[in-house]
Amino acid sequence: TTALYGEPPASTDVDSTTTRLPRDNWPTSPPAEALVVAPDDGAGMTLALALFKAAQLLEMRDASAGFRDFTAIDLETTDRDIQNAEIIEIAAVRVRDGEIVEHYHAMVKPRVAIAPGALATHGIDAAALQDAPHFEAVWPEVKRFIDRDVIVAHNGYDFDFPILERMVASLDERFDLTTFDSLPIARDLFPTSRKLVDLARRFGIDAGQSHRALDDTLALAKVTVALGAAQAERARKTALNEHLGTLGVALALTERVDSAPLDDESALFLRLTRVFALGKFSGALEHYEQERGEHTDMPTVDDVIAALGGQALMDRIRTEKTAEDRYPQAMLRLRRLIAELPAGDFPDQLAIFLERAVLSKWDGEVPDPDRVNLLTLHSTKGLEFSRVYVVGAEDAQLPGGSPTKGPSAHEIEEGRRLLYVGMTRTIDRLILTTAETRAGKPTGGHQFLDEMGLTPVWQH
Repeated sequence: TTALYGEPPASTDVDSTTTRLPRDNWPTSPPAEALVVAPDDGAGMTLALALFKAAQLLEMRDASAGFRDFTAIDLETTDRDIQNAEIIEIAAVRVRDGEIVEHYHAMVKPRVAIAPGALATHGIDAAALQDAPHFEAVWPEVKRFIDRDVIVAHNGYDFDFPILERMVASLDERFDLTTFDSLPIARDLFPTSRKLVDLARRFGIDAGQSHRALDDTLALAKVTVALGAAQAERARKTALNEHLGTLGVALALTERVDSAPLDDESALFLRLTRVFALGKFSGALEHYEQERGEHTDMPTVDDVIAALGGQALMDRIRTEKTAEDRYPQAMLRLRRLIAELPAGDFPDQLAIFLERAVLSKWDGEVPDPDRVNLLTLHSTKGLEFSRVYVVGAEDAQLPGGSPTKGPSAHEIEEGRRLLYVGMTRTIDRLILTTAETRAGKPTGGHQFLDEMGLTPVWQH
């Protein structure tokens, strides 16, 4: 980005800047070419697997690779409260055919004070904005830059877009732009952290200085393109999954007829597709029996079942499973919630049950900004919160060891990893608490806090 656009504006810049490549040099989409699958493309794998992969590619030949033309935006604000926060920095990056071609950046002078938490996050103080224009002078430039593009923001629906809509409305204008939030796609694709900086690291993208609008927007533009490519890749890999049973039958037949071990990848697919081929709703075995017909030289259905793992495995796969068998952890949690319900009318009990169940929703959506989510460290993986309080960070509260034997090296490492998971769930503020005694007994040390150079401040 430096070679194309020069150095991004420093944190003290107050004037808006627009930097662009000449329009003649903007990337253009190459002409559509027919998908060609050559015989050598399947070299090293069985014919069955090569045909299946070729069919997947043909099935998805017209699939889009996600957004390739859009404008990414990012804001820095006076506060995290979307009802009152004002914009102090805004950046927009135009993308054409997946490449950055132009960007806009401006500092904005607010009419409210910058909250201490926001200042600690982005480091922009009132002095840096003394000579900056107000939002009403900046917005026309931003709107002209966006033009008719779809605008993309990370967590835009819960933060950037509501603030923009409110501030634009204060100018007696309508915020009628087409918007897109990249966060839901990231949540769908990746179970771990979906913070912009972590996504950038995953894709090998330089995130620059976090919580500065231009660097974040440049990173977001590249992350959005990468997310689209990852989504298209997953779509290709899951295409025609309704035919996995047929693939399993074909691989089993290949192994039986050739009387030779399958290549590693084909052997892996055979293990993975057995459950589909032997499943009661597959139809793959029935289809094979129909195709076999009077061809007595072909293996029988019983031969195919044996090659797939045998009748006993098929019976086990086709046995009806209870909810406890399918989802043991979820059912255990639900039964505990039900057991703890107080006596009362069913509607009241249902309301309490739903209220408690929603505390640990996996997607991180918080229905009430003032609620406090009470979660175990194990259940926080993949979630993010504005503030995180880890209650009980001393050694005795983390898993491992026993009253007579200390924790093993493996248990210590697991405890360290578990605490790290909880600590990295926070966006704005992290609080770690320890206790000197519990139930009148000393709690022991706090090894992991010591490793981080953190000294507890005791309060009595």
